[in-house]
Amino acid sequence: MAGFGLVLGGGGARGLAHIGVWRVLEEAELRPSVLAGTSIGGLVAAFIAAGASADDLTRVAEAVSWRRLLDWRLGGGLLRTSAFEAWLAANLPPTFEELAIPLAVTATDVLTGRQVYLSSGDLFPALRATTAYPGAIDPVPFGDMLLADGGVLNQVPVDAALFLGVHRVVAVDVTSPGLLELPERRRRLWRREREAHLGPVQALRRAADIMQAQLTDARLSLYRPDVLLRPAVEGVDLPSFHRGAQAIQAGEEAARAELERLRALA
Repeated sequence: MAGFGLVLGGGGARGLAHIGVWRVLEEAELRPSVLAGTSIGGLVAAFIAAGASADDLTRVAEAVSWRRLLDWRLGGGLLRTSAFEAWLAANLPPTFEELAIPLAVTATDVLTGRQVYLSSGDLFPALRATTAYPGAIDPVPFGDMLLADGGVLNQVPVDAALFLGVHRVVAVDVTSPGLLELPERRRRLWRREREAHLGPVQALRRAADIMQAQLTDARLSLYRPDVLLRPAVEGVDLPSFHRGAQAIQAGEEAARAELERLRALA
């Protein structure tokens, strides 16, 4: 297949950087032949595949109650399935086949521990599955499988785009955990007590970020994209959707910095 694939990685609120990347591609008239994504990246990719512009996506990001639809806080409560599917139905077609651009999203079958690629049939259950963050959102029954967030095994699914038939890929990775910024007051307390207290939720989330970043690097060494964009999303945590403008700007800056390479690829 001619053209290139656009792969959008998972990362909660950090994934809003994909909107900024899409803005730059759209302005440069660089339209992907296929799309692939995981978690929030799969959701943004579905909107792009349905024909949404960067302006459309920005309006959605500003207007929607992300915490109500996708609560990625550990122990923060379960996804309201009916509300999420009603929102999807108001914005997207019901099947993969009705999208303007072929799309694949990944999920993880928690029964077998295997990765699953979803690219045909009902779209809404697939998007529920790829965004089902463990510990916050219940996994989704899907045939004889029980599917959770694709980022458990494949945070930036370059291989999914290749399976759709393209030979060139642009990938956007927002999994880098960066430096953990801590208040100076807490640092002084640690130095005095000689013991650190992150708190169980922050410690678990930080551990997951580090593991996913390492796993992503390993997978990207096997399936190398032609252009890899890593927006500077430091300070935007998994549930920090109120910092969406910062994430979008980071994505735009990362894409503009590589615009010549993107044009050459396409």
